[in-house]
Amino acid sequence: MTAAESLPIATVAEPARPAWVELARIEVRRYLGRPAFLIGLALTYAALLPYLDGDEPTDELSMIAPAALLGMVGISVSAHRVWASDRCAEAAGPTPVVQASRTIGHLAACLVPFLAGLGFVLVTLLRARSVPTVRGGYAEVMSDAWVAAVWLALGAVSCLGGPVLGVVVARKTKRAAAPIVTTVGLVVAVIVFQGLFEPLRRVRVVLPWTYWGGPFGVDGDPQRSVVLSGSPGWWLAYVLVLCAIGAVVAVRADVEARTARSRSALFVLAGLAVVAVVLAMFTGTAETIVSPVPGGALSEGG
Repeated sequence: MTAAESLPIATVAEPARPAWVELARIEVRRYLGRPAFLIGLALTYAALLPYLDGDEPTDELSMIAPAALLGMVGISVSAHRVWASDRCAEAAGPTPVVQASRTIGHLAACLVPFLAGLGFVLVTLLRARSVPTVRGGYAEVMSDAWVAAVWLALGAVSCLGGPVLGVVVARKTKRAAAPIVTTVGLVVAVIVFQGLFEPLRRVRVVLPWTYWGGPFGVDGDPQRSVVLSGSPGWWLAYVLVLCAIGAVVAVRADVEARTARSRSALFVLAGLAVVAVVLAMFTGTAETIVSPVPGGALSEGG
């Protein structure tokens, strides 16, 4: 045997994938199997049936379905998934998988309800191009881009923000009632800031879900449709930044993840959120726009 033959053959080991990648795959599969998600998904798409079967005009209020059944329900689904995962990790004893990696896996699973909500919105937008919208509603009064921004925020991003909030709640407390309390509190805030009260119409955009118009009525016509002030494009950017802030906050619940980089990211995102929400308040539609269609014609749908 020569000297050259005696040298060991070097092998190049494949780089190990980050732990969160495998965890994300597992948590996505588990989220897909949650009964609460599956029931909410079925009910959400069932809400499309009146619009797909017949000439029913497209209604902007249909975005309530994914926001409530996938977004709001997602708060509890995510929180309970995180707690279940933590119990399994505690039962397994010391493991090399840190809490931050598990949190990232749960955050990745939040894309499941988001994609479901996005599909709902895309179907609604495509149908709105072929079937007339409610006569006098904001989908008829405003531009296609304006409507798309509103519907994407209300019907798709809400399905991401709710589950992300659920992960944050689970990382901040172990109280079983916390997801329900958070959900109820958010619903109450949305009711107050939905735009019915004129003094709150401009600042309503600080919430992650609010109305941009509807049959709010005017003097002498309580069913008249109006379009509220503000820029839905900037509001869409704002709610997306809120989702990113929630993700960073959830990851930083792990002490080891509280690095200078994550702290800087949080400050940058907070600054972007302030800029986006201020622009959402003071750009776009300057004042409330009243539909030229009387409330009686609006309620008849054309």
